[in-house]
Amino acid sequence: MAAPSPSRLAALSSKTLALAMERQRLLSISSASGPPLPHASSSASTGSAAQIMRNLRTLREGIIALETAQGASNDTKSLRDQYQSVMDILGEGESTAVGLEQLPPPPQRQAKPLIPVNPFVQRSDLDLPYRDNPQQSGHELLQEQQQVIRDQDTQLESLSHSIGRQHHISLQINDELEEHAGLLDALDVDMDRTDNRLQSARRALDKVSKGAKDNCSTMTIAIIILILLLLIIVFKT
Repeated sequence: MAAPSPSRLAALSSKTLALAMERQRLLSISSASGPPLPHASSSASTGSAAQIMRNLRTLREGIIALETAQGASNDTKSLRDQYQSVMDILGEGESTAVGLEQLPPPPQRQAKPLIPVNPFVQRSDLDLPYRDNPQQSGHELLQEQQQVIRDQDTQLESLSHSIGRQHHISLQINDELEEHAGLLDALDVDMDRTDNRLQSARRALDKVSKGAKDNCSTMTIAIIILILLLLIIVFKT
């Protein structure tokens, strides 16, 4: 049987409690007035009682199923209290007459052990203090620790050698960088000298070019004068 929802059981429980209180009120009025209830009122009281009994049986089965599936909780405790309230209103005699039973005690959750117990381990072994290996003696443990220390020393020595090699390589790289920096400085000086020489050669070329232009103009004038003299001589003769 699937466990019903707590909200559905709570609604059924509230409805049943209201029916039981209403029925108790009618019975109280009837007993106080003296004359027996009319036929209609008696039929209504009998019908409500039958409905209350059906609801209580359904509620009892639902609470048991819910506690079996999910365990005891605040919801099931509230449902149990309402079920007991309806049972108190009906009275022990009427409840027994229709076959209603009290709710069984809620199931108790078993506490789970924090550490699983191995059935093959004796209790005396569990009481012993913790050791890495119970079969090892103190001398063996000391040798094992010394071996671990030696291994660590070997690893540290290897690491030291590796760091030394890295330091030597870094020094070589630094020397090469300084050498390259010197070569770049010398190249810069040579380039400055070459630039100065080029500028001197350019100035010399400018002077030669200017001198050649001046000489060319002088020769041109001399040739023109010579031609004029020849023409004068020719025309006079």
